[in-house]
Amino acid sequence: TAWIRVYAIPVSSAPLLLEALKLANVEHDVVAISEIDTYAYKVYEALHGKTNNLGDIKQIKYLPEADLWTYSFPCTDISLAGKMRGFEKNSKTRSSLLWEVERLLRISELNSELPKYLLMENVKNLVSKKFMPLFQTWVEFLSSLGYKNFWKVMNAKDYGIPQNRERVFMVSILDSNAVYEFPKPMELTIRLSELLEKVVDEKYYLSTKMIECFSDMTDRNGFIRGLRFKPHEENSKYAWTISTSPASRATDNYIIEPVIVAQRSRIDNCVGGGYKQHLEIQKEPISNALTSVLKDNYVIVPQNTKEGYAIALEGDGIYTNRCSAKRGVVQKNKIPTLKSSANDLGVVVKPTDLIAIRRLTPRECWRLMGWSDDRIDVAMNAGVSNTQLYKMAGNSIVLDCLKVLFENLLYV
Repeated sequence: TAWIRVYAIPVSSAPLLLEALKLANVEHDVVAISEIDTYAYKVYEALHGKTNNLGDIKQIKYLPEADLWTYSFPCTDISLAGKMRGFEKNSKTRSSLLWEVERLLRISELNSELPKYLLMENVKNLVSKKFMPLFQTWVEFLSSLGYKNFWKVMNAKDYGIPQNRERVFMVSILDSNAVYEFPKPMELTIRLSELLEKVVDEKYYLSTKMIECFSDMTDRNGFIRGLRFKPHEENSKYAWTISTSPASRATDNYIIEPVIVAQRSRIDNCVGGGYKQHLEIQKEPISNALTSVLKDNYVIVPQNTKEGYAIALEGDGIYTNRCSAKRGVVQKNKIPTLKSSANDLGVVVKPTDLIAIRRLTPRECWRLMGWSDDRIDVAMNAGVSNTQLYKMAGNSIVLDCLKVLFENLLYV
């Protein structure tokens, strides 16, 4: 074990940093944190107790001495999902808060209190062609202070968590002869389905209107929403990157689950009271009453069409492999083309299920950031909304990545 004093920026990452230090058997004392989000700090206190919160980094005059600084800066102006306004010094973008770290490091240098270690994390686009020159400027500044810098893009799915989340990490060591090796990727042994809750509240399911919106195949200047809408099936290996506001975009994580459906005739007030056929979802996990017609129980199979699904009746053949990315997944009264393997073919023998689509729950998002259920319970009992829990998950760092980073640093 090792004992270090830690300064963390920002607190949205601090709970994970401290949890990772514990898992890596690094005894530590938190000297201070810098956070202006009252909800994030409330959850931090619930998980780790009160600490010295210095508040807005722009108002901090100097930092107390510490062995390790962990820092990041808003990805708003760097991420492909943002406006990409950059992080030039004095640009006043949110991402330009990085240069406040420069200011505080210069003050620490004057006081002969530079931390031995620095750990940075941000989105992969930080080291893209567009931003690499400015990133190199930052690396050169750290080198001028005496740090030897090591950086790498790490993907959470390569370190034990079923989430496709690429982030760039940089370890800086105040030693010109320092050597650091990033942890090697490992085989992913946990599937996304293993981290999903068995019983989920109805409020997490998408409405028909939302599904139709996300499945829309209209070409909007090259952007086709339906092609980006890729819900996860039961055999999905990993989730897409967890965002701060899940289910707000077609590219977010959605889970396909079976429910019961029937086709019913209902009065359509929009056409003067005439009758209209529509799909009616059964809320209970039981079949609709069987009648003399087949319209009461269907299998709805996702497919890559404007509607987003195809109806399958008893005796119809279907493709079962990546059907949401294909067309013609249902073959009426016949089996699809046989190939060298029949593992992706199926036939409907009891048409009772419809595909329902839901978003991830806050607990599932936190699990996909590496948290255990007992610690998630503490965070969820801190008295903050689901919106804030989602935001904290999306803004955070995958615990398993941090753990192996610290283990390798401890080895050094």
